[in-house]
Amino acid sequence: MSRTFTILLWGILLAVGNLSAQEPDAYKIAVESINKDLEAELQKLAALRKKIASEKPELARRAGESALNLRQKKRQYEIAKATQASVDHDLEKRDSQLKLWRDERIYLDGMLAEFRKNYRGFIPLPELEAMEEVFRLAEKGGDEGSAASFDLVEQMTRAVGEAGKIGVVKGSALGEDGIMIDGKFAVAGPVSWFAADDGSVSGMVRDSKSLQAAVVDGTSDFDAISALLEGTDTKMVFDPTLGNAVAMEEVEGDLFSYIKKGGIWVYPIMAMALIAFLAAVMKWVQLLNVRPVRASQIQSVIDAVNDKNTVGANLAAAKIKHPAGALLERGVEVAEQPVDQVEESIYEKFLEAQPGLQRWLPLIAIASATSPLLGLLGTVTGMIKTFNQITIFGTGDARSLSGGISEALITTAFGLIVAIPALILHALLSRKVQGIRSTMEMASLAFINGLKKNNG
Repeated sequence: MSRTFTILLWGILLAVGNLSAQEPDAYKIAVESINKDLEAELQKLAALRKKIASEKPELARRAGESALNLRQKKRQYEIAKATQASVDHDLEKRDSQLKLWRDERIYLDGMLAEFRKNYRGFIPLPELEAMEEVFRLAEKGGDEGSAASFDLVEQMTRAVGEAGKIGVVKGSALGEDGIMIDGKFAVAGPVSWFAADDGSVSGMVRDSKSLQAAVVDGTSDFDAISALLEGTDTKMVFDPTLGNAVAMEEVEGDLFSYIKKGGIWVYPIMAMALIAFLAAVMKWVQLLNVRPVRASQIQSVIDAVNDKNTVGANLAAAKIKHPAGALLERGVEVAEQPVDQVEESIYEKFLEAQPGLQRWLPLIAIASATSPLLGLLGTVTGMIKTFNQITIFGTGDARSLSGGISEALITTAFGLIVAIPALILHALLSRKVQGIRSTMEMASLAFINGLKKNNG
């Protein structure tokens, strides 16, 4: 509309210019025509404004509805997003529980398989033939196999109960301290419990390496075993593995037993660990004595040098507990010389300080690089020992091979255990040293620039 109005104005101006030299009647006729056109355009403009005013409330209402709908959609999206996150969290939790239950199922299946193996060896032949179908179902696995295995456990329990009484045998057993103690055994098939006469030791019985009965102390209460010996009802602890679980726990051992099993190459690895630890401690103590350098300290040294106050400059530089202080002291000493010579002197002092900054770090680097190689060497020697035993004894007895395999794996593990922390410590301490070097460079540059500015 503004464009149309502009065109009309230009038309009026042109018409006035053309008619200014013509007759008055023609001028009036032109003015009347222009007024009519202008009035018609104004009417159109008023009608358009009225139309816009009439449509504006409806457009505002529709815009408000659209904004409200958008806010509702956003809330629905946030609710759906939160719901999805909750569902994902629940699914992860369920997956974790399912994995745990699967692991427990595998463990129980293994225990039941070991139980079936041992139970089959203790059953008399006539009973074994009658129970062959149950054993066959137990070997199938799955829920049906587990149910059959539990049936075997119940049958064995009933067989023990139907025997009429628990066998009581007097004898001696090894306690936890390796001393023989007199007492009584309660024997139920392949399982036995022992209670000392003085009540000091009680628990399940297992075979020791010396082929003597040994008590697993704490596995069963003394009063319960006494009640069992007297023939009264009681609850007893039962090991379905028949001592294998205790043997596995003993095989795991502690740190010193692992070191002993690792062979000769574990000791150099432990020596590397000690070297890396001591070097890291010494380096850390050295870096603790380094204090941050403030810009005001450097500026005070520069101001004192520019004021020809050599004593004050040396005192200000000596207060800086940082290797950069030594660079500034050297700069104060040669401040009267040309700037190029001052720069060379400070750089010589910078190079002189580098060995001290790098002290102890090479030892940590050597330990982090050498420990895995020593572990690999132990692995190779352990495998050589294993193959030598295979040459002599063959592969029929796995126990004869376990020593070499243990040595091979333990040395590798110890090498990595030493190398990984040493590598991390070397990286952290090297980064700290690099920061100190950067501070020294900045302090030197600031000092030289201060001298150039004063001399310039």
